[in-house]
Amino acid sequence: MSSKTQVSQWGWKGLLLGLLAQAACGAVPEALEEAAREDAQEDSVPTLNAPPSPEPTWSTPTFATGTAVATDGHQSLVVWRDVLRPSEMFAARVSKNGRLLDPESIPLNPESAFEPGAPAVAFDGEQFIVTWHGPSTLAVARVNRDGTLDGPPIALVETPGSGSSRSGIACTWRKCLVAWAEYLVPQGVRGIMVEFEGTGIRSREILIASPTPANTSFGVPVAFSNNRFLVAWSSDALSLPKVFAARVTYDGTVLDPGGFLLSDTPGAQTFLDAVGTRQGFLVAWSDSRTGTLDIFGTFVRPDGFVPNREGFPISTGPDEDFTPALAYDGHRVLATWARQSPGQITLLGNFVSAGGTLDPEDSFLLSDGAFARELDQDVVSLNGKFFMAYGAAPIVDEPPFQVILGTHVKKDGTRVDDPAIRISHSPSVEETLPASQPLAR
Repeated sequence: MSSKTQVSQWGWKGLLLGLLAQAACGAVPEALEEAAREDAQEDSVPTLNAPPSPEPTWSTPTFATGTAVATDGHQSLVVWRDVLRPSEMFAARVSKNGRLLDPESIPLNPESAFEPGAPAVAFDGEQFIVTWHGPSTLAVARVNRDGTLDGPPIALVETPGSGSSRSGIACTWRKCLVAWAEYLVPQGVRGIMVEFEGTGIRSREILIASPTPANTSFGVPVAFSNNRFLVAWSSDALSLPKVFAARVTYDGTVLDPGGFLLSDTPGAQTFLDAVGTRQGFLVAWSDSRTGTLDIFGTFVRPDGFVPNREGFPISTGPDEDFTPALAYDGHRVLATWARQSPGQITLLGNFVSAGGTLDPEDSFLLSDGAFARELDQDVVSLNGKFFMAYGAAPIVDEPPFQVILGTHVKKDGTRVDDPAIRISHSPSVEETLPASQPLAR
């Protein structure tokens, strides 16, 4: 699962050009027996006889963004915010067989208690934990597996936020680490350990790196593996943005105060993500060392050793590749990213082995190309497949709306849900838009 920058509706081109001129989960606990029974019932229905997935019931266009996904191993929870409705945050569940379970969506901030920022979500073994970093508060909402809210959202900690800041979260059994970049003086990376006991919540703040000029625009991903967390961020401490990381133990002890540099190669390192594996962690980022934005990655062992400080290429080429999102299935990592080419943004992927090799050598297309702009993705592994949700808009610059789509992906990289599952507003709404605004390529 990813931790990506929150960008304005039409700011991708300017941000990418700016970056070039300078030259964004943890292991999922075992599913509960109840979910296994539900899956057995769902799988007993032949696919050919299954009713079609319902479409969302939204009646007006939205600009859905900040896609985040978590899974309990049997269903995925997709979370997003709507920039046309600044106080609202939404979620919807998608079954492992591709059925939209919440056509009307789940309002996560029903009383507008906290102004939402970009969301992050993880599963803690019993509930989905959603966090977001608003202008002054780090908030959390708990979603039960049946889609109901476990009470209203609450404030975890009062802290100055940023419109572009996105917190990261990773959970193990009933315990999560949330981390974010502090953009006011003193700048730094802060975290909070959160434990859930019945209806109660216990929390403890930790200081991961301060002072350090952590960049708030590229996210602070958190991953869990080998009984510890890894927090990563892009820092402006050197002449160009570089990726740093720090390990945090299960009880909240920071093993690497201030963090350590992952790769000091030429070029800016931005838009990062991290995922836990059996061998430790994989961190991936956008890298401008070749003159265009490419995707590079490196592994971090549980003891903090980085075997390849140059990083290895995951995707290179003449187009701009950015916002990697990673998921691990117990054997390989599915790396996904957005690629901007003239007049189009699409989503691609490839598998990364434990040794850093790509299988296959060439990347494969993950979005279905129904929209000119497909980006802002997050991905999880569940039940022998992967699930990816993403934002889609009819034109690259200044689109009139953006919807959330999703698709499962097989272990050979082929899409299962084609066309993609519609998760946010209904396609019929788009028919009311002016004909001069194209809806697809």
